[in-house]
Amino acid sequence: MLRQIIFAISLLLFSHAQAEIFEAWDFAAIDGDAQNNIAFFDSAKAIQERTGAHVEYWQHDVNGENVIAYVIRFDDLASWAKWKDEISSNEEWLNWMATEWPKARPYLQASYIMNNLFSPDAEVNLTEGLNVAYMSAWQAPDSFLANNIKLMESIQESVAISDKFGINTNVYVNGPSGIFYIFNMGESFQDLVTKIEERNASDEWQTYWTNAQSQRAGKFVRQAWITRADSN
Repeated sequence: MLRQIIFAISLLLFSHAQAEIFEAWDFAAIDGDAQNNIAFFDSAKAIQERTGAHVEYWQHDVNGENVIAYVIRFDDLASWAKWKDEISSNEEWLNWMATEWPKARPYLQASYIMNNLFSPDAEVNLTEGLNVAYMSAWQAPDSFLANNIKLMESIQESVAISDKFGINTNVYVNGPSGIFYIFNMGESFQDLVTKIEERNASDEWQTYWTNAQSQRAGKFVRQAWITRADSN
């Protein structure tokens, strides 16, 4: 536990308090249809956006089941904290929580908050025009600070290469767990896959990937293809 706390503190030194941050709630599809989630949560979205949040819906697959992520973005940690204080006493929101949340609660699978690690200038509109993402999650083989930093540096190198091929990439870390989430994003599946294939075929990526395999800085946790979901 102490190592995890030390790692969490170290992230404050490497990340930026002014960087974009998001809170997310993952829900199973209500009655098997993602559009049911959107129809249900649009009322919550309206309240939260009136109070300063930026809300998006993203759909992904977890163990063969459709999951709808309700994502609430903020420009920085201070904006998120201010919003949390204000929404907690907002009468309209409290009424929604009292009447609607009990209906949604059985479908909740996970909730979490992540901060943008390498993009201090990122704002809440960073996904504008981007509709698909490939997410891969990585974790250091143990919680030693040096190994987490080694993994972080390896990921940062991969992001720099991806940038050269026009791949929009943002990296997030989920608190003291030490799991890094890499989001490669594109306008469409074809757009993103074409860029990833071009990157993977490059000499620079081949060298990076060969070294990454022989000098393992992290272990693979999971992956997902994610698509934006909007109201019909």
